[in-house]
Amino acid sequence: MPTSLSLPSLLKSCKTKLQLYQLHAHIIREGLEQDHYLVAKLLYLSSSLSYSASIFDRVCSPSTVVYNTLIKSYSCGSYFFRTFSLFILMKRSENARPDKYSYPSVLKACAGEFRVKEGMALHGSAVRCGVNENVFVGSSLVDFYGKCKEISSTRKVFDEMPERNVVSWTSMVVAYVAVGDLAEARRVFDEMPVKNLTTWNAMIGGLVRAGDLVRARKVFDEMSEKNVVSFTTMIDGHAKAGDMVSARVLFEQAPERDIVAWSALISGYVQNDQPNDAIKIFLEMCSRNVKPDEFIMVSLMSACSRLGNLELANWVDDLLSQSSLDLGRVHVKAAMIDMNAKCGKMGRAKEVFEEMPKRDLISYCSMIQGLSIHGRGAEAVKLFGRMLSEGLEPDEIAFTVILTACSHAGLVEEGWYYFETMTNVYGIVPCPDHYACMVDLLSRSGRPNEAYELIKSMPMEPHAGSWGALLWACKLHGDIELGKVVANRLFELEPQNAATYVLLSNIYAAAEQWKDASIVRNKMKEMGVRKMPARSWVSSQESKTEFQIPSFTCTSEVKLTTSKICTSALSF
Repeated sequence: MPTSLSLPSLLKSCKTKLQLYQLHAHIIREGLEQDHYLVAKLLYLSSSLSYSASIFDRVCSPSTVVYNTLIKSYSCGSYFFRTFSLFILMKRSENARPDKYSYPSVLKACAGEFRVKEGMALHGSAVRCGVNENVFVGSSLVDFYGKCKEISSTRKVFDEMPERNVVSWTSMVVAYVAVGDLAEARRVFDEMPVKNLTTWNAMIGGLVRAGDLVRARKVFDEMSEKNVVSFTTMIDGHAKAGDMVSARVLFEQAPERDIVAWSALISGYVQNDQPNDAIKIFLEMCSRNVKPDEFIMVSLMSACSRLGNLELANWVDDLLSQSSLDLGRVHVKAAMIDMNAKCGKMGRAKEVFEEMPKRDLISYCSMIQGLSIHGRGAEAVKLFGRMLSEGLEPDEIAFTVILTACSHAGLVEEGWYYFETMTNVYGIVPCPDHYACMVDLLSRSGRPNEAYELIKSMPMEPHAGSWGALLWACKLHGDIELGKVVANRLFELEPQNAATYVLLSNIYAAAEQWKDASIVRNKMKEMGVRKMPARSWVSSQESKTEFQIPSFTCTSEVKLTTSKICTSALSF
């Protein structure tokens, strides 16, 4: 039978909930549940906050240690109100007083919720209690003010600290990084007497977010020790900069790779329009028995969306149905809708959409875009109306999606309505993409002159997308004069874009102005502009046949290449 002397060591050796419950029962039977030392040990070992609260509630006069233990549990669980309320209760208690161990936990809870007012009150309380000069309390105050982006207060507390440790210095660096002051962050970083991995990673992260990969790489190379966070930060930075070669090299050099590192590489390939590589890395990850999380599955679905491959979409759907992931989360559902819609499974996309208990702007836009792609513009417009009736407020992207749907379906009146509603009702100033959608809509509907007038009325410089849509309309309707004006503007904006030369040449050729067509072709050759080969794919069973027309010249030559899809690799 355990004695009161052996109980602390037995509590320390607890491995399961059952063992903890048994020892707690013994403590109650022995009448020791008012022993603050044993109660603090029970609270520390408990993984259930409700169980911890029930233990605490049975203590008649909790001591500071007992209060601190439960406050820390609440703080670690991100329960701000419980943490702060218990701290207030402790201050009002006759048998306990906050000490240097109380404030860090409560300040952490305030920082997590950006509770500036409450945190400042705690700061004042710490000063009155005389613990503000303690290095742990001071470091917590620096961390709190830094996370709330109160940089002047952060610096003031830091400068007034009589003693600083590596946590204080790191918190100051992180605070400057958070507000984008990398010069000051680097100055503090260089002044640090001792740096740990967290400090180095914070500095690298700040430089990467600022897009300064050169200096980030320099800091990275200076590190005597690197961990998976160091490598992942650099991988993500190179991926966002479009340098997937460097990202892959760093990935291969990493001594260890966690799920975040795999996710950074896979999403990087997707963002840089290399979906095939994203899928290959996913397969390699699975072959190493690394279980994908929901973020990786969202990236995988995005890769499938870009490929538009029905077989891959079915495979991913099967993977999701067999996984234990939480598929009810909105961003996962939105990715499923987007993938199925873009891979030709509109029925499945609609099924996922309608199953959602609550639909957000992203899921609506994914569904509307899918309907638009499949030529169901009227349904897209109807769904947009349903979105508005549910009280969702469209943003710039939502209006781009619905205007694109109107353009593809030739719904001129609806397009004009939404274009005007965007400004008049929602106060959104149309951007070049919105104008490009309207130009495309008017151009497709046989109104190139109206499209040209709209371009001329734009308050900002039209981008190449608007002019390109208008040039297509000039080709369709044989408008040579307007076509020349539009093409000359495109030559200024994108002198190396072969499509402009091809379209203008075709406009001349359609009007049998062979000399002008020849001049455009010769100009294209002189400029060294080459047309990208057109490609088509036909899939059947395990093979994918690619048809490629290799040149700009009118020829009947067709290059046929065949490549196998390794479906066996997808059947795990």
